[in-house]
Amino acid sequence: MLMPSVVTGTVAETKRALRGTAKFIRGRVPAEDRRHAAQSLVRHAATVPLLAVPPERGVAAAYYPIGGEIDSRLLVDWLRQVGWRIALPTVEQVNAPLTFREWQPDAVLDEGPFGTRQPPRGTPAATPDVILIPLLAFDAQGYRLGYGGGYYDRTLAAFADSGRRPVSVGVAFAVQEIETVPHESWDRRLDMVLTERGVLPLRDAPKPDINGSS
Repeated sequence: MLMPSVVTGTVAETKRALRGTAKFIRGRVPAEDRRHAAQSLVRHAATVPLLAVPPERGVAAAYYPIGGEIDSRLLVDWLRQVGWRIALPTVEQVNAPLTFREWQPDAVLDEGPFGTRQPPRGTPAATPDVILIPLLAFDAQGYRLGYGGGYYDRTLAAFADSGRRPVSVGVAFAVQEIETVPHESWDRRLDMVLTERGVLPLRDAPKPDINGSS
């Protein structure tokens, strides 16, 4: 059953209303289900060729889970095992695209904005081929409801402007799907969504294009 959409007025107003509902529903996922979900992400990711077979020196940008986000750490461990280099996003300027910096499992992370954890500024930067993106809600068209900062939308737009096309993968609990995510012209669509129930095929999703990293 899909989480119901809420319409309250403008797109911005509707998004604000949905964020509260989505956080509440995501937060109700029981601890045991969360543990199973983290394991299931790996099993389903292994069925996706572009994740299971990385390009030479391929970079997968992950995220450090906070709040009620689905735990991606087992997924990140698996990505590293199959050959991906791992990077994490850093907020280095307000209202600007994210910077991605390489991350090793034993590396210390700094505190970032909004309760996030991120690599220190001196860590080598990396250009991702795949970006794992946390979210509050998603729909079958590939639209994502984030936290309102616009960082991932700006980041994907900046990559598109530069001629680069990393594959964007939303990572979420299946219960976070809603019928329609309200969106505006600058909202970027995901290429796929990975949940504990499988990989969601997105209607009319654009073709991913991985060229590898330098």
